[in-house]
This record gives sequence, structure tokens and C-alpha cells, in this order.
Amino acid sequence: MRLLHLLPLGLATCVSAQALTTVLTENNATLSTLSTLLALVPDVVQTLLEAQNITILAPSNTAFANLMARNPRSVELMSNPRALAGVLQYHVLAGRLLSSGFMTTPKFPATLLMAPFANVTGGQKVVLAMVNDTARVFSGYKQMASVVTADVQFDGGNVVHVIDTVLTVPATPAQTAINTGLTSLAGALTNAGLVGPVNSLTDATIFAPSNDAFEAIGSALGVISPQDLASILGYHVVAQQVRFSTDLLSADQMTLSTLQGQNITVRRDGGQLFVNSARVLIADILTTNGVVHVLDNVLNPSNTTVVPDSAAATQAPAFAGVSSVTESPFTSGITPTATFVPASFARRKQKILSDLAVPEDRYSDASPKGTVDAGIRSLIDAINARAGLVTTSSCAGRVSVYLEGGKGKRRTAPPVLGHQPGVGGEGEDGDGNRNEATVPASVQGTGASAGGKGGGEWLFVSHDPVSIESLEKEGGLGAVLGLELETEVGPGALTGRTEEPARLIHFKFEPMILHILTASLEHAQLVIQAGMEAGFRETGAVSLLKRQPDEEATPMVAVRCMGLAFESLIGMEVDGLRRSIVSPEYLRMLLKIANERFVENQKRISRFSAALEDAFATPKGKENWEDAQARRERKRQEGLRQKDELGKEKRQPVDEPSLDLILQQPDVL
Repeated sequence: MRLLHLLPLGLATCVSAQALTTVLTENNATLSTLSTLLALVPDVVQTLLEAQNITILAPSNTAFANLMARNPRSVELMSNPRALAGVLQYHVLAGRLLSSGFMTTPKFPATLLMAPFANVTGGQKVVLAMVNDTARVFSGYKQMASVVTADVQFDGGNVVHVIDTVLTVPATPAQTAINTGLTSLAGALTNAGLVGPVNSLTDATIFAPSNDAFEAIGSALGVISPQDLASILGYHVVAQQVRFSTDLLSADQMTLSTLQGQNITVRRDGGQLFVNSARVLIADILTTNGVVHVLDNVLNPSNTTVVPDSAAATQAPAFAGVSSVTESPFTSGITPTATFVPASFARRKQKILSDLAVPEDRYSDASPKGTVDAGIRSLIDAINARAGLVTTSSCAGRVSVYLEGGKGKRRTAPPVLGHQPGVGGEGEDGDGNRNEATVPASVQGTGASAGGKGGGEWLFVSHDPVSIESLEKEGGLGAVLGLELETEVGPGALTGRTEEPARLIHFKFEPMILHILTASLEHAQLVIQAGMEAGFRETGAVSLLKRQPDEEATPMVAVRCMGLAFESLIGMEVDGLRRSIVSPEYLRMLLKIANERFVENQKRISRFSAALEDAFATPKGKENWEDAQARRERKRQEGLRQKDELGKEKRQPVDEPSLDLILQQPDVL
């Protein structure tokens, strides 16, 4: 059924309606499923036809097909108009936002999703950000969708962005804790009788200690009373105000009043955030009533003056005289496990490695460059040998010269002997992969618009320190780096009339970056801890991927450090002529600095390898030990398999205004 067939005759002839239906009709090959679903909810259609200045995040047919494939229960949306309306309303932003409005600093616009599915003033939020040169949308559990077609405009000042994934409506704080590996917090809320009160809050900001944080003070939690536990947990909740990471980073220090009654202090240290002395590990996990930020420490309402040590990878406990325990507190009866590798992750890892067709002498990853740099090959081997980790892209570090994108004819790049010439877009692609295709130096680049993928050319790339003397012998620094010095081009060659705008040429050094898919939040936290200890200070989870409702969240962690990176403008191209705008001495200085950064980068890589080994080291005596949570999870998976084999699984149609069928397991608290 097409949307146009649903509209009353009067509406079908108005300008806005025609424009909207035209968008859907002209993009039928991409948006026919969305059109069919809209036809089932006339009230949503009416809202869209009457709206002014809205942004529709339109899942493609492939996005819906992927949802149906991984979660067959999603078909029940067809028989539950109220739930379907909620899902579709979550894909409509209250405001007009073109793709040019996506920035590296995230934005948190409101959607049309209101009660009973959201308890956030002004409507449930999504997170919009430009990540790796691609417009991204983050929803519940930090699931990520990419904009694949941007800025399809229609009358009323409205705009459509086609996205590749159906957004996940945020879950309650308790359910979010369960499905993102914060099982100690979920159990603690249950023991303290706070599940209902916390879930029912309006505009809540929750600072959620990780399982490791609870383990660090485990000796103090064994005999704690429900009242004292409730006091501690209440000290982690800020009511009546949703504070996203951008709010918390807006000042060097701010004080917030908690549900418990006392204040917490939020401090900014560069790009890092601390709450009292606890570091924010993962920010901006959306919930039905606000946002969750994951901490590496449990806050102590009896120790409010403690300050952080920003140089420490993990903060010391805020509770005096405590000792750690080996099992996560409060997790009895909470289904997800933090240490067990879900079968779903194991299957996905196997598929990733199989698709990469790893040869014996080298790994090949998803980076367009294709191969793993020799400098980190042993590290990649060690990571992929661990059951709960798999690398999806990598770059050991590189020095490069990059020509910005621009429309028009490209000329053949000059040969760069002994190094990797190439053409491609700058930065990283949607999976964090370096766009760095290895091609013969004689291959001519193709034109593309500035800023788009494939819109520029790599004139020079090296993943190892550069021999300045060798470059000078090969033809001079400028020529080898893809430039033509002023003496070669002529001082007036670029000052006449030009047919094309100037394209700038940049010299860059970038340290190692790894993208590691992890089996659980606990695995992700161990990787983050190792990265921080090694000096990769911007290491963090970039998404919490949850492929099916009965699977664990599998976070993607980026190990990175921008402190070593630097960039300098060194030239320009006009009418196909590339000219250096700096002296050979300046180029020599840049290469010298880059070589020094390579040395420091290698030191950090070695530290990261050692820290990762220590983080995942098995305690002595427990090499073959299976904890109770792992055993429960194994039994649960076995039961699900038996159920599937016997064909006895029965699902009842959804008759409640619930979105569980899309985003989560039933609440087990």
C-alpha cells in the first residue's frame, strides 16, 4: 500500500502532501517499506502533512529487512498501531536539520516521541554527530545508524535523511543497565527497591558505575542494608535535568544536586569528564527518561570532596578500607553476564575473520588499504586470539600528504618510490576504517566534490619513519611529497586566471588507531582501561551494538590518541599545478617531527599491548573455572537452542503499548 492511497482526497491535492508523497514515490525502491508502514498509522501521516520544519530520519528498505531478519517479532508492529506509531515518531525530529548541521560535537535534538514511550520534556532525544566524515544517528543502547542519502527536501521547510538502520527506542534505566552489561547496577537497584522510582523519574541523568567499579568496593557491599544502598545509588541520580556530555563539558567545573540530597562535582580535564573522582567511561546512553553516563568508580556520599587523578587509568575507590571481590555484586538472578562471550558474538567474529580471508603471512582487515601494518601485526594477532575481541580496522600510524577534494579533472600523481601512493577520501569510513587504497602511482585520480568520500588524493603515505636523506636523493622533498617547488613551477604560474578553485595540500601525522568489537561492556571496559594506561587518551566506546533483543550489547571500542597527531598546510593546487608554499627546510622539519612522533607512537603501542595482556590475564587457579553467571548464560543458550529445534516456541501478539519487541528483552527485575 502506498501512502498516497491512504490520504483523503483533499489532503492528496495539497502542496505539502503532494511533496511528501512525491518524495516517497520517487524513492520507492528505497522507501517502499516505510510508505507501507505509514499507511497503517493515519495519525502519524496527518502530523507529517501538517508539520513545518521537521526532519524525517527515514529507514531504508534494507534497514527494515535487516531488522526483520534479526528480530522476527518486529513483524508484530503491523498488528500494533500504537507501538508502530511510537517507533515512527522516534524517527521524526522537531526541527529542520540539514546534513551540514551534523558536527563532530554531538547534538541532541528532540523527536516527536512522547509519553507513554518517553518521559523526557519536549520529546525523546536522538544523538546526531559527524563521525569519520559520515553523518551518524545514535539511538537507544548507543546503536548507530548512518545517513546514506541526505537533504531530500519537501515543502513546509521539511527535510528527509535516508538512514541504513532502524532506530532503537530507548529503554528504561533498569532495562538499559541489563542490556548494556551494567548488571551490578541493575541488581543493586532491585535490592534497594529503586527500580520503579528510578524508571518513573522525569528528565533524569544517571551516573552508572560499571561492574568493575562495584567489584572494587565489593567488601563493603556484602552486608550493606537496603537503606544504605539506596542512599548510595540516589547519590548517582540527578533528577529534573538531563545533562548530556556537551552540557557537562561546557564548564571546567559544575555542581549538581542529586536525588539523595547531596551535591556531586563534575570536572572537565581536556576532553575527559570526572564526577567527583570517577572518570566517565562511556557517555550519552539514552533512556526513556534521560541519559546514562558510565563511571569507573562508585560515588561515596560520605566522601564528597575527593578529587580525580587525571593521569590514572582507573581511579582509586572513594570508599576507605575496602577490598575488591572477584564476582560482580548484586548480579544473582540478572540474566546477562559480563564475562561470558555470547554465542552470537562468537558467530559474528567467525564471520568477520572468515570474510577477511586471513592468509598465513598477514591479516587483511576492513580498511580500504587492506593489509595490517607490520608494526602492529603481532598486536592484531593477540587481540583476535582472545575470545571476546575482534579487530575490524587498524592503522599503526602514518605520515601523509593529502590533497583536498574538488570537482574537476585530476592529473596523474608523480611516482613516490618506496612508499604507498593512493587516491581516496580523507579520514576514516563508517566502520572507523582508513580510506587509503593502495594503487600504482601512475593511476589517475577521479574527480569528486570537496568533502565527499573519494574527494581527495593521497600524494604520499608512509606507515614507518621516513628517511629524509633518501627522499632528497629521490628527487627532492617537494617532488617526492607530490609537490612542485616554486623554482620548478615558476613564481607567476599560479597567479593568472584560473578555471578551478584552489585545492589545499596538507601534511599530516596520525598515531595508531584500532577499532575493536567486543563481546560485552566488561570486555570493552578492559580495552578502554588498557588504552588509557598506554597513553591513548581518547580511547572510548563509539557504539553499543545490540543485534537482537535476546543478545548482549557488543560495544565497538576505538583505541586512539589525538595528542600525537598534527597537521600543517604545505601547498596548493590551481589548474592542475601543485605548488609548495613552504620552504624545503620547513618540510624537513615536519618530517623530523613526524619521525619523533613515530617513536613515541611505537612506545604507546608496546604499552597498550602489555596493558591489554595484563587486563585479560586469568587469575591463577581459575584457568578452567566457570562462574555462576557464565553457567546460567550457557544453560539459557542451550535452552533456547532446544526450544528452536523442537519448534515449540510460541509468541503472543503484542496487545500492550510496549516497544519491547523492537528494542529489549522483557524486564526481569
